[in-house]
Amino acid sequence: MSRTDARRDRVLAVSLLVAALMLVYLLFVHWPLVMPHLALRDELIALRDQEASLRATAAQQPALQARLAEVAEAELRNPGFLAEESFDLATAGLMQRLESVVAASTTDSDRCQVVNKTPYKSREKERFERVTVKVRMRCEVEEFSNVLHEIEGGSPQLFVGDVNMISRRPTFNRRINQAPQRGYLDISFDLYGYLHQRSDADG
Repeated sequence: MSRTDARRDRVLAVSLLVAALMLVYLLFVHWPLVMPHLALRDELIALRDQEASLRATAAQQPALQARLAEVAEAELRNPGFLAEESFDLATAGLMQRLESVVAASTTDSDRCQVVNKTPYKSREKERFERVTVKVRMRCEVEEFSNVLHEIEGGSPQLFVGDVNMISRRPTFNRRINQAPQRGYLDISFDLYGYLHQRSDADG
């Protein structure tokens, strides 16, 4: 056997030995012993980070509670909400507000008047309880525009929705030689606002 063959055999034998040792290490040391320890170490690090995060959150709890109390108090003082504390009281207040706005927005009651107003409790789930009055009015265009401006521009904040308008022609009584009346609008709409307390749907 030549020296080259002998050297090649030694290299091959060493390579096989190293491969065998690595295989033994992987099978009997690394996978059964080292890997579980590494996994446990990662888990301990994750638990430590989680604990630190929970401690930081707990430390902020008094500040968060104080901030929530400030927000709740601000909601109670919000002029956008109706001042009353119940649906029935808010409905009565809404009707009175409508009558006051109509009286202040027209110089002649014959030119704009409330024909009918009916409370309506919505079944729609909302964050705050809605108080609605279904209104029917008979107004001239200019007068009704003034009423809408006063309703939507005042405080508390009120809304007008589901508006339906029918134009009525002027009338003229020839037998008494009466001057023709102006045309008017037959209007129906929902007038609504919100109570400051949360609705039952929010629990």
